Amino acid sequence: ITAGMMGCGMRPDKCEMLIDIGTNGEMVLAAGDHFLVSSVAAGPAFEGGDISCGMRATDGAIEACTIDKETMEPTYRVVGEPGTKPVGLCGSGIIDVISELYMTGIINPKGKFVREGKRVRHDHYGMGSYVIAFEEEAGSVKDVEITEVDIDNFIRAKGAIFSAIRTMLNSLDFDVSMIDDVYVAGGIGSGINMANAVHIGMFPDIPLEKFHYIGNSSLTGAYLMLHSTSAEKKTYELASNMTYLELSTVPTYMDEFVGACFIPHTDTHLFPSVMEEQQKR
Repeated sequence: ITAGMMGCGMRPDKCEMLIDIGTNGEMVLAAGDHFLVSSVAAGPAFEGGDISCGMRATDGAIEACTIDKETMEPTYRVVGEPGTKPVGLCGSGIIDVISELYMTGIINPKGKFVREGKRVRHDHYGMGSYVIAFEEEAGSVKDVEITEVDIDNFIRAKGAIFSAIRTMLNSLDFDVSMIDDVYVAGGIGSGINMANAVHIGMFPDIPLEKFHYIGNSSLTGAYLMLHSTSAEKKTYELASNMTYLELSTVPTYMDEFVGACFIPHTDTHLFPSVMEEQQKR
């Protein structure tokens, strides 16, 4: 995370955040004269783990998707050469699919399917799923689909990220409107659709131009340290200005987490633009 801060050029005199998304969600908040740092166990969902058709962002992974509200038909983009058939979903694709399912009214805020159609089906236990690519159009021996269990796993992962952001801001009496820039790092696809990440309540509802996807920030910082002695010294300076916040010791964190385990949140006032856009759709 220290190398990542170096990689994106964070400064404590600006109100900025760095969010590195992976099995652990590490985040930094620039706070005047120092950096507030924390981490949260987000689980492997962002990297395709705990998702029935999840996979890393390699050839065959669906990395972006839109869904038609009327027909419920998907349009998706697959990692790889043109014509590559889909075999699963990577992190950015999962974000898009869940956002589209919610914004088109196919699932409710709890992640349960509330519309019927040829792509929505239920097993003999009643669990719903949405088929993104049927077996005949997929590059695997089964349908590429996302289930209610997958969505529930992902909601908990995104809830961990958002509740950590809220807890860090609240600990300093900061408001989301004070944030100048948010740097998002992690190898979960070629880039996150920030609007969709906000739609599902993973990131705060702030102007989209404040979000910057920077990929593997820690590797960038490591390169800088290898190539420059001054950059190496600067990295140690950044580390010495860190204050670690242990979320498990914050009494309000679990309340924040429970509230964030809905799409987008139990408190919809935190996401006014999402509510407005959904009504327009």
